[in-house]
Amino acid sequence: MKTDLTKRNHGRQSHILVNAPYALKKNEIDIVLTLITAITKEDEDFKDYQFTIKELEEKTNRKWQSKQLESTITALLSKPIKLPKEESRRGFEYTPWFSYFNYDDSGLITCRFDKALKPHLIKLTGTRVLSDFRHILPMKSTYSKRMYLLLKEYNKIGKRTFNIEELQTILKVPKSMKRYDNFKRLVLKKAEADINKFSDLEVKLSEKKRLRRVVKITYTIRKNTTDLKTFIEVVRELYTNKILHYSKDNRPIKCNKKGYLYYGDEEKSYIDSKEAQKLWEYLHEKRGELYVFEENLKEAKEYAFLSSMSFFQAYIKENFRYKKIIDVKRGDEVITVSIFPNGNLFDSENMDKIWKVVYGLAKKGELKVLRV
Repeated sequence: MKTDLTKRNHGRQSHILVNAPYALKKNEIDIVLTLITAITKEDEDFKDYQFTIKELEEKTNRKWQSKQLESTITALLSKPIKLPKEESRRGFEYTPWFSYFNYDDSGLITCRFDKALKPHLIKLTGTRVLSDFRHILPMKSTYSKRMYLLLKEYNKIGKRTFNIEELQTILKVPKSMKRYDNFKRLVLKKAEADINKFSDLEVKLSEKKRLRRVVKITYTIRKNTTDLKTFIEVVRELYTNKILHYSKDNRPIKCNKKGYLYYGDEEKSYIDSKEAQKLWEYLHEKRGELYVFEENLKEAKEYAFLSSMSFFQAYIKENFRYKKIIDVKRGDEVITVSIFPNGNLFDSENMDKIWKVVYGLAKKGELKVLRV
């Protein structure tokens, strides 16, 4: 059977659904986000999405016991979402995430989203939020996952301001978190740390006070160049077989040419994946102290793009649109080559040849635009 849990990693939600008040535990929101990626642009309506528990494990990169899955689904079905009615700002409706969920003896799982969610997940109009669930799944706090989606909506604007009470309502925090000091420590600062570590966003929290009481908070939002995934890519590309840092028990940590971590004081070729993941997170937290980093991570990442033509082109296209890249002499004529908004070179006839020249200059450190 062809699974509905494909390699697709992106999900789309309406801004209404993203901002709706609901509270889910980590397992519950992970199931929802995973299954949203099964919805395609071509879908005209919800269908029965089918997959096995093994395929769910491969998609989410974690183990799922059948009893654990059952308890998660049971909880999900008992936690409806509060959505405003389209015809009235004062009206609202409660709808479950799923109208049907079945797990049979063969291990096949079949589910269907509730039809009331169709305007928010299929053929979306108006403001929508596109997210890569690989940025969200590693976050350990369900509030961090929600905050990421809320901030992702304002990614292009560059900041988002929340009234404290309104945000607490959206997240449906328990009474113990109504106190701002608890809310800040367990939700806001945790979300800031998780989003900066795991996602494509880099956010920073600031507060607005009235009579010494915090009434609003603002997150500034920009593209993350130091997330965990990028950090790992940079280390694997540039710093193989060198001491990165020392573990908590004072053992030298290195990365081999295949990209696996290993301890420099033993012959074993690499560390098992579970321990390695913890070490990568440890190294990421210590990234400002790594012995191999003579420059900051952003500069290291930029240099990593010189490792291949494809990396280099992606970097130039993203960061130097509308800018002069190089002057090319053609006969008695000098032509200025710049980047179109879509990332293509102005001189389309000789594009491949010019890219090779530009790439060669960059590797020699002679491309002026990279030194400005």
